[in-house]
Amino acid sequence: MGMDLWPGTITGKKATSLYTRTANSNEINLRQEFHELIDGTGCEPQRGHWILLRRMQTRQRCSCWNRVGVGDSKYSDDNRKYDEPDKDHEVCGGEGWIYNEELHKVRRRITTPPPGQGGLEQQADFAIMNVPYVIYYFKHYVNPTELDRIIEIDNDEDGNPIRPFVKRSIYDITMAEPFRDLNGRIEYWRCAVKKEELRYGRTL
Repeated sequence: MGMDLWPGTITGKKATSLYTRTANSNEINLRQEFHELIDGTGCEPQRGHWILLRRMQTRQRCSCWNRVGVGDSKYSDDNRKYDEPDKDHEVCGGEGWIYNEELHKVRRRITTPPPGQGGLEQQADFAIMNVPYVIYYFKHYVNPTELDRIIEIDNDEDGNPIRPFVKRSIYDITMAEPFRDLNGRIEYWRCAVKKEELRYGRTL
C-alpha cells in the first residue's frame, strides 16, 4: 500500500503523517515533569527557588539617558555626548531603559567545575582565570530574552521569597533558547548568564 507524504499538486490527496500529533500515554511529558521539579508535588519537595526577572521595555529609554543639562547642571551633565544613563537614577537604576520586575521560580546550575579540574580556564593577560558558566531554567511561558536581567533574592526556609525583597546579585542573559519537543511545543527555557559586576557605586 502506498503512502502519500506530500499533499496537493500531484495526486490531490491529503498527506499522511508518520508521527502522531499527540504524545502517547507512556511518553514523558517534559513540561509537566519540569513543573513538578520546580514546584514540588505532594510526595516530592520543591527544587526551584524564586528570583526576579527584570524585563527591559526597550521601546522607551529612561528620562536620564543622555540628559541635557539646564540651569546649574548645564555643564555637569554630559549633554547627549556619551550615550549613557545616570547610574544613580531612581527610576531605572542605571539600566537606561524603563523596566518591570517579575517574580519567577527557576532552577539554577553551575556547569563549570572548580579551577584545575576541567581544563576550562581561560588565559588572560595577567593570569589564568576560571569563568563560571551559570544556567537558569524557566517554565515554558516565561519567554526571557537577552535584554533581560536575572536578580537573585533571598528565600526563606519554606522556599518563599523574603519580603521586602533582599537583592543579592544580578546576571546578564547572554543566551536564551527554548527547549522544544513534540510538534515544536516549548517545554522549558534555558538561559546562559554572566554575573554583572556593580561598579562606581551602582546598586540593585
